[in-house]
Amino acid sequence: MGIDRRTRLAFAAAMMGLVVLNGEAAAQGEAKSEAPKGVVTLTASLKAKPGQEDAVKEALLSLVEPTRKEPGCLHYILHQSKTDPTLFMFYEQWEGQEALDAHGKSPHMKALGAKLKDKTDKGGGVVKYDLLK
Repeated sequence: MGIDRRTRLAFAAAMMGLVVLNGEAAAQGEAKSEAPKGVVTLTASLKAKPGQEDAVKEALLSLVEPTRKEPGCLHYILHQSKTDPTLFMFYEQWEGQEALDAHGKSPHMKALGAKLKDKTDKGGGVVKYDLLK
């Protein structure tokens, strides 16, 4: 069973985000190879319909500030592909599954569906990761 192109792109984007995060931390003398037990790390990606990139970007950007203020949010970083402006990806870390579940029930997340209605293509999704080292 092969891995489709979209999955490979999402994985590559996630890994690049990790490299950037770790590089910044190392430059500040804060690089660590361990996360506290129970931390949930994930990427969430989606694809805008052609011509809807700006509307999708605005909707996704509206999530960043309130989400970063949520209890248990460690990292919530939005990316847009340099080679395909229709691709967006969040790199997220949460103190635990309960914090992530609460995020999904937050008012700004509940409002997202209406903001993105008819503006995104199928594809994308959420991928959770385990820290290896």
